[in-house]
Amino acid sequence: MVKEVKQREVERFLESCGWRLLREKGPHNVWGSPDGTQVLAIPRHGKVSPGVVRQVIKAQPGSPASWR
Repeated sequence: MVKEVKQREVERFLESCGWRLLREKGPHNVWGSPDGTQVLAIPRHGKVSPGVVRQVIKAQPGSPASWR
């Protein structure tokens, strides 16, 4: 089962994988994949819900084992 993860931890992981911050819109940061084919909206509430963490894991394999 996927766990809640801190927003900053998710963003550091995406950044280390080559994703880049495209824009800050409302209460979300919008990230783009290195090849430009995928976009993820990460909420800025401090904690990222398990559903969003699941989207990150699907979009970027190799996520930390502690997220599961």
